[in-house]
Amino acid sequence: MGAIVQAGNVTPGHAVIWTADGIAQDGGPFPSGQRVIASLRGANFNTTNDQPIIIPQRFVAFQISSIIVTNATISLTTAAGGFYPAAPKGGTPIVSAAQTYSALTTAASLMAATLASFGANTRFSAANLASLNGLLALYFSLTTGQGEAATADIYISGQDLS
Repeated sequence: MGAIVQAGNVTPGHAVIWTADGIAQDGGPFPSGQRVIASLRGANFNTTNDQPIIIPQRFVAFQISSIIVTNATISLTTAAGGFYPAAPKGGTPIVSAAQTYSALTTAASLMAATLASFGANTRFSAANLASLNGLLALYFSLTTGQGEAATADIYISGQDLS
């Protein structure tokens, strides 16, 4: 390929492709890789109340590839519970209600929650997630609280399919 003989702009975050010898054009966005879709910092691990995890408006559809929990304030020896597409503990579980968090023994520990079949094999969108104040949400809800004050951070990772 020779020098570009046609001037133009490529949108930031897009690829450049050769259309013909000496002519380049915008090749569209790079394929989206795995990224953090949403997070809940300081999730309460001592309550069985539903805790919404709000999905930012830019994500219209996505696949969940992992749910990472880390930064526990104490060793989570008792806490157990799952993730759901609606409140209260509504819909098909994304992560089972029997999920334990005992692998979180220090703030430096992290664990990946075990995704249920629905959680791992579903395209999430307004068709199967609750809406909270006009935004998509999924819910973290414990079946058994820790029994004392405890928090940790939750990260929902996946592929943007918007």
